[in-house]
Amino acid sequence: MKRLLLAGLLVSSAYARAGSLHLCPDGQAAEGGPRAGLAGGAVLVAHALPRLPGCQASALGVDAASVESLYPLPAHELPAHTILLHGALGKTPFQATGHELPQGSPPGAPAPRRLAPLRSNLLLEARVRPFGLEERVRVSHAGGKLTLACGAGERPAGLVIDGPWQLPLADLRLSAGYRADAAFALRAADAAAAARDTAHPVGELAAHARQAALALPAALDRALWRQFVIVCPAHAATLALDHLALEPVAARTPPRATWIWEAAAWRDDAAALLAWAKREAVRELFIVVPLAGARVREPAKLAAFVRRARRAGLAVTAVEGDPHMVLPSQRGATVERARAYAAYNRAAAPAERLRAMQFDVEPYLLDDAVLAPDAREREYLAMARALHGAAAGMPLDFVVPFWWGDKRALLDGLAAASSGLAVMDYRTDPDQIVGFAMPFLDWGTRHGKRVRIALEAGPVAPELQRRYVKAEAGEAGTLLLAQAGAVQALVLLRRPVKQAAGTLYRLAGERTLDGGATSFHGKRDALRALLPALERDFSAWSSFNGIALHGWRR
Repeated sequence: MKRLLLAGLLVSSAYARAGSLHLCPDGQAAEGGPRAGLAGGAVLVAHALPRLPGCQASALGVDAASVESLYPLPAHELPAHTILLHGALGKTPFQATGHELPQGSPPGAPAPRRLAPLRSNLLLEARVRPFGLEERVRVSHAGGKLTLACGAGERPAGLVIDGPWQLPLADLRLSAGYRADAAFALRAADAAAAARDTAHPVGELAAHARQAALALPAALDRALWRQFVIVCPAHAATLALDHLALEPVAARTPPRATWIWEAAAWRDDAAALLAWAKREAVRELFIVVPLAGARVREPAKLAAFVRRARRAGLAVTAVEGDPHMVLPSQRGATVERARAYAAYNRAAAPAERLRAMQFDVEPYLLDDAVLAPDAREREYLAMARALHGAAAGMPLDFVVPFWWGDKRALLDGLAAASSGLAVMDYRTDPDQIVGFAMPFLDWGTRHGKRVRIALEAGPVAPELQRRYVKAEAGEAGTLLLAQAGAVQALVLLRRPVKQAAGTLYRLAGERTLDGGATSFHGKRDALRALLPALERDFSAWSSFNGIALHGWRR
């Protein structure tokens, strides 16, 4: 009995020392304890006191002194089994600056359709099913190959091929490698056609051929594609399909562009800059233009450079870049910069005009205390709308990271405020580059906007990535998913605990991302060799406006 009483006292004592997570309005958070800023000036605080005046509190179930840092999560993001946190290498204590939540769909929710890959064998992931009332079809499907054996019959019969995809909004053809002893019709159905139990004709897999490359029908709604259909002939026949892939149809390749962040390069040594651009097949320069309030500081010098660049076949765009431009307090000064370029273009002769103004504003680089994560998208769109008004019809482009590809509301908002995007597709693996580019190229095609795909060639600072997995019963964890009011946060702990008032995650590993996966720095010849193939594939999208290279001029 004494042991039970002692255990109960120990537990009570432990919870008495346990801290709480507080959601406090602006200016009401007590000093002490790790904190993180939120939208509207609110703040999250881990504190030893169970209640702070004016704040909403939730028990953490761990000592407040063991809390190392806090990282708020957007309300719509629900961590599952794995959490990836990114932060600066060597910084102590570790402070997360970004996150990824690799997870499947919630239980019971249908898996979202993704863009079908290019040049990959769709049969590896495809689902196949026979159709026909006469039961004259036999199908074998394994290892990315399928065999369709058809018996004789008069009624329609064949095979339906579908999968977890939607088709990219590009000029595509369906490539097949096969063997057939008779001709098989190939069709494609979107949601509307499938509802009518019909399909659009694609072409024919001819008898005794080995390859076919068939254009997808113009009437097919790519985004609402549902299935391909292979139709048996009336007599007995066999088709062995070895691969089925989507291939982009190359069109005109737009010119390359690059950023020139040193104003002295065009102001003081234009001849060298333009000669270099010619050697590198660069046909557009994104340059920094010194301003004085709402005017260009040296309009005559800028006009002379633009004229000279145009004679050499180059367009010139003015670029701005500072994460603080997203802040409401900086809105007025940021808008003045757009007005300066618009005023310059109105006053300049046609041959002296900038092609566009471009804003490279990366709000995620700001500390959470400067701008809360859940306010970044809202303030970014507010900034974009204000810039659009100030541009007064002059083309306005934005530079965005590839991982905004699934932010549909944000991108749709940008479509109303921008002329186009330059996507920082900073990867070196060709498949990743193409995969990350496709959602933006589709966005541009859907909205009639131009899209540049940007690759990195400069040095990239190393970054630490931590991988956490959900702790099993009895396992200790150093990351706690907690809640205060309507706000959820990741609580990083100084030492492992086995019990807490939330969901615990344990550290499963960490690795240094050294930049080799994101930049072609030191691998320029590899990038030069890769560019033509990327440009050919991307040119299948009407929205593709060329590749832009960052850090290209040394």
